[in-house]
Order: sequence, then structure tokens, then C-alpha cells
Amino acid sequence: MKIGVEVNDFFRRYGSEVGKMEVEIGPNTNVEELLKNLNIPKDKVGFVIVNQKRVDFDYVLSENDSVYITPYATGG
Repeated sequence: MKIGVEVNDFFRRYGSEVGKMEVEIGPNTNVEELLKNLNIPKDKVGFVIVNQKRVDFDYVLSENDSVYITPYATGG
């Protein structure tokens, strides 16, 4: 199934693709598994938003979900 994902530029340093993309995932994939697939270290994630609601790492994703992944803080 396909979901929309937006990854903050901060995660580029970990080898993750950043920006907006469409990602193919298997059934019963949760947020933690998605992070692993995207090379995003869980301990660097501030929060994950799915369909405009903050979710936990064990949240199971569904077809056409919209996911935004951001670090704790960015800026300078």
C-alpha cells in the first residue's frame, strides 16, 4: 500500500531521503518500521504526525496516510 511521507531535511545526515515522497509499505507496518526503512534513527525523532495528528511509534499505518517526520528541534 502507498502512503505520503514528508521527511525534514535534518535527517539527510543519516542517509535518509528528505522532502515529500510516496512510499510503498506492507500491511500492518507501524511508524517504527517506517523509520527503519527510511534510515531515520528513532532517538532523533521529535514527533510523527499522521493525518494531522501526533502518533506513537507503534501506530499502524493505513493506505493513503499522510506522514510528517520531524526532529526534536532545528535551527540555529
